[in-house]
Amino acid sequence: MTGTEKLNWNGYTLVLPSICHCHVGQLAVDTLINTLNMKSVRILNWTCVEPVIAYDPYENTNRENLAFGIEVYEEPSLKILVIQQRGNIVSGKRQEFVDELLTFFKNEQLKEIIVLTAFNAVERNDVQLTGEQFRYLSTTLDSNNLNWIVLEERQDKHHHKIVRDRDRYYIAGGGIANRLFYTTQQSQIPTTILLMFTDIGQEVQHANELLIRLNQWKKWSQVEQWQMPTSQRAWIETQTVPPIY
Repeated sequence: MTGTEKLNWNGYTLVLPSICHCHVGQLAVDTLINTLNMKSVRILNWTCVEPVIAYDPYENTNRENLAFGIEVYEEPSLKILVIQQRGNIVSGKRQEFVDELLTFFKNEQLKEIIVLTAFNAVERNDVQLTGEQFRYLSTTLDSNNLNWIVLEERQDKHHHKIVRDRDRYYIAGGGIANRLFYTTQQSQIPTTILLMFTDIGQEVQHANELLIRLNQWKKWSQVEQWQMPTSQRAWIETQTVPPIY
């Protein structure tokens, strides 16, 4: 599908990655799509995203299928819509990307936005160095029953909290997550950011941890283990994989 077909996504939850440090968000979204066997239903022709074309990376798909720079996947029984972004945002067009996303959200009458991303672990403050390495931000979610920790607010050099809303939170290496959260907050769009403090070598572990937290909240999957796509396994395996040559 190219996007000309009109599908009814009213009330769906939208999940997407923010292209971030160690690509944790994209890895998590790929595993979510693969585990729930989600189907590609639309290609988004947003000029703010660099074009990409590649083989379909998921299990149980026709190897002649292609994957594109920014693509929409659907799981109708759970009312989930996933945007997987494979192309980088064009330099200087981050706000255009956010505007396109929010237009899509409103036009399709979606319910909420969930963003999966990472925080560069070397940028943590003293409080964040030990203990739980998962954080969240939300315009609506009360996580008291989940025992989640809200991302700590930034402080200035005198250890005072920053008052201006745009600067209160900072996700180092989190891509468009900061900008998107502030914009949706101003627009009163239900948005939740899930993130891990991540460093090189922790990508797959932390992508799976994000999915565990997401499923703890939404209870979308009954599987005991998330099903990593073949393309992802080949990327992390230490031995050469002959079929890729």
